[in-house]
Amino acid sequence: MQWTVAPKMRMDLVCFAGINLSGERKIIDVQVVGGRQGGDVAAEYLKSMVVLGDIGTRVVLKTWIGDDWEQHPWRAVTVTAKHHYKTKEGEVGVRIPDLDWYDKPDARRTDPDMQECFPHAETLEAGAASGEWTFGRSGALKSKIKAISIDKV
Repeated sequence: MQWTVAPKMRMDLVCFAGINLSGERKIIDVQVVGGRQGGDVAAEYLKSMVVLGDIGTRVVLKTWIGDDWEQHPWRAVTVTAKHHYKTKEGEVGVRIPDLDWYDKPDARRTDPDMQECFPHAETLEAGAASGEWTFGRSGALKSKIKAISIDKV
């Protein structure tokens, strides 16, 4: 998996091998001084996730590594002041119980009866301008992520 992390980022990405934040769990700890701890995540083990970071932390999940990655399925997730939840420890973040479907940012499980796609965006910039906390190009994301980009908006 290819990683791109902006300078001075501090956040945790908790990845799960199953939907609904279940299955094998892998924690990627992104350090302020650079780098990350927790090893790598194989694409086939990435079906749901939790993003824990300051307000403005954005994670972009890409199924394609080339310059034309926006023409393939992708999803951006941002921790916003309006859309987040707090952990027992006081950290803020968002939950994604199924990478392919839209759920509330504090959802623990995806609701198969109410599944809807996250908002569509042609480009990362257009999606960011929309003000949505999550957006992208729909398509199969589960087990197909090839690159993860982490930055601050």
